[in-house]
Amino acid sequence: MRRRKWWIAVPAMLAAVAVVVALVPQVRGRLVGGAEEAAGVASLPTFTVRRGSVVQTISATGNVQPARLVDLRFGTQGRVKEVLVEAGDRVEAGQVLAVLDNRQQELAYFQARNAYEIARIDGAPNTVREREIDMQLAQDALEQTYLRAPFAGVITAVYVEPGETVTTNEAAVQLMDDSSFLVEVAVDELDIARVQVGQPAAIRLDADPSRVRPGVVERVSLVANMEGGVVTVPVTVRFLEVDPFLRPGYTATVQITVAEARDVIVVPIDAIWENGPVRTVTRVVNGQTETVPVVTGLSDDRWVEIVEGLQVGDEVIALNYRGGGSMRTPSTAGGGPGFGGFPRGMMGPAPGR
Repeated sequence: MRRRKWWIAVPAMLAAVAVVVALVPQVRGRLVGGAEEAAGVASLPTFTVRRGSVVQTISATGNVQPARLVDLRFGTQGRVKEVLVEAGDRVEAGQVLAVLDNRQQELAYFQARNAYEIARIDGAPNTVREREIDMQLAQDALEQTYLRAPFAGVITAVYVEPGETVTTNEAAVQLMDDSSFLVEVAVDELDIARVQVGQPAAIRLDADPSRVRPGVVERVSLVANMEGGVVTVPVTVRFLEVDPFLRPGYTATVQITVAEARDVIVVPIDAIWENGPVRTVTRVVNGQTETVPVVTGLSDDRWVEIVEGLQVGDEVIALNYRGGGSMRTPSTAGGGPGFGGFPRGMMGPAPGR
């Protein structure tokens, strides 16, 4: 009877051992605080909280234009006697660019000047004044036969040749002031309240995309435009530096900095989750995760300023899968690189650091 009971007990013992083996991982995980959770955390990309910069910008596209580009015309009609410049010449303010046949005007001026000199000797005061006015009018008429540069710049086109007859309606020379260049862009009415004169801007030319040129908002129009049902406001941005590559007409993309926070605590925008008015991050401490409410400040398409809730050196989940909803919105989505390919603790640095 005793042998039979021993053989009956063996299967029961083996079954009990199997159950214990199956439960060991779960029990061990509970005892050490969740090894399974720790293993899951280890596979997620994390970010070490640090200081950086957050910059909000508004982008718009326009065309490069010089500060001044004018077509110059003679003040009187006549036959062109001389053209003293050609396209590409640099000229100074007041320099003569072209001259009409002005023999008649020159003769009239000499006669009026002689009459004035004679009247000054023995003429009555009224006669002297009359001759002086005659001389001034003759001088003005003579001056109308000269085409002068109203400002320093570069000749971009010459439209006339010696011997041609021109009128006051015909352009003779085109002059460009290349001391300053501008870009006029159309900013959406929903964004214009954030744009102010003096704000910095970054300008990138389609013809030279590898270089970013600094600019500044110089003027915000007082009048809005409507086209195709869209209301925009013209904004003029001036290049802070001028280089020989700039050409009128080039397409330019302008990024106007409308807000910025420097040397602040930042985390990636994808680390923030929203649940109604509450924003949270998932912080990692000793392999364990905890949900931490945070107060956020400025944000752009990549980074969020943390005003309260985190300290430099804290480690957070970079792609936060917990919470009510991502802080990333359609206006910011896609603006920055994804974080899925970064290993634990290897997130890229915040901008400006």
